[in-house]
Amino acid sequence: MPRYHLAMYYEQESGEFPDDLQQIIAEMERFEEELRERGILVTSAGFAPSLEARVVVSGPDGGETSEGTYLPGPVQSGGFWLIEAPNMGDAIVWAERFSRVLRLPVEVREVRL
Repeated sequence: MPRYHLAMYYEQESGEFPDDLQQIIAEMERFEEELRERGILVTSAGFAPSLEARVVVSGPDGGETSEGTYLPGPVQSGGFWLIEAPNMGDAIVWAERFSRVLRLPVEVREVRL
């Protein structure tokens, strides 16, 4: 069955979180458990804040590391889910549910091996 990468994005530079963050986390935990029980969720993970990211570029004379994310901007990825779904349409339905729980945009991409 095809796999889909679902990524969530939010504004991270301010360091602010929604007032109902604990409720959002509880809803997400329940939703992820439903997906595990149905055999849809392959794996998921949250990321450390984007300010902790590093970019490594290698060249003929060695590598160079810089602080921050590869693409600049206040909105960065905060985590992902890898799901199995029959097609992009079904993956979008799951992404819409993630987006509703998180109150954030969710990007969907098919994983091609």
